[in-house]
Amino acid sequence: MSASGDDVEDSTEYSRYGIKDAPQTAIATPLGQAQAIVVTCVQTRTCAGLNAKEASFLIISIVNILTALGLTLYRFITVIDEGNSGSADFTFALILIINGVFSIFYVFHGLLREKKYELYVLILAILVVMVYCIVEYIVNEKGRSTLKLVRLILVAVLAPPNIVLAWSVARHFGYLTFRIVGASEYLQHLYKQASIFSSLLKFDVQVTASFVILVLKDGTTVDTFKQVALSVGLPYSVLWNIYGWFILRREWKKQTWVFAFFGLAKPAYYIFQIIKEYSQLEDDATEGQKLIVYSTLVAGALGVLIWCVIMVELTIVYKNFGQGLKERAFDVLASEKTSLITGRRVRN
Repeated sequence: MSASGDDVEDSTEYSRYGIKDAPQTAIATPLGQAQAIVVTCVQTRTCAGLNAKEASFLIISIVNILTALGLTLYRFITVIDEGNSGSADFTFALILIINGVFSIFYVFHGLLREKKYELYVLILAILVVMVYCIVEYIVNEKGRSTLKLVRLILVAVLAPPNIVLAWSVARHFGYLTFRIVGASEYLQHLYKQASIFSSLLKFDVQVTASFVILVLKDGTTVDTFKQVALSVGLPYSVLWNIYGWFILRREWKKQTWVFAFFGLAKPAYYIFQIIKEYSQLEDDATEGQKLIVYSTLVAGALGVLIWCVIMVELTIVYKNFGQGLKERAFDVLASEKTSLITGRRVRN
């Protein structure tokens, strides 16, 4: 079979894993025309290509998340109807809803794009929710209800198998990475570091959103500083993370320093707010109020930790710029010619 025929056969070989074939184009070479696979769109798997374990993970995860969201939404609406939008229940219900939406994204994007680090983030999110449900039910005796007891039981029963499945599925990822960057162990290592950085950016948005909500405490009364945090701080964080995503994909070395500089505002805000919340904690505060403050401290510390890890990963991916990952994984390879003998790609 001709070289072009071999390429076509290799491309269709991945269909059994539910990985869509990359578009093909004819490229002129000194020895004639050859079929070259070009990355013109995001490569992803399909639900039809999932194996039994992956399908089980998808179904169980969606059922768990939707169940938790349903119970939380019911509690959220009840609290609003009772006029208790300034209570701890309102704050934590809103946080659980936001984290539930992020979890749905991690399930689908992490599974179909084989982003194992997003599944690891999903595991962390499940653990956080599980710990919160247990601690909140034990500490907040006055706020106990049948709904919270049902939620606690469901989390205790459904979360562990979900975590085990997520861990098992993530460990066996690799087909799509091979499809995108090839058999080169070095390129696979570069792609792994890029995936870690990308996953951290998404997790940072999730942590920031949760932290801002905890700082607000009251869903109806917002002072000037909190208005600034909502109208400027959260959009600033989202735009900062989007900026980092573009820097990663386009390998903008000079822009990396700009990204790092503007990122200094995040730990500064976290530390300032942590000190402020702790200093304002009153001795006669209710259990619900104390729970919010302590949760704010934990979320702020987690935000600072995530920022530090992002900076470390930024240094790593910065050093990896210019090593061929952008051309192999992210770019449209329309201006290349491929040697039929060596298989090496050369820019025109």
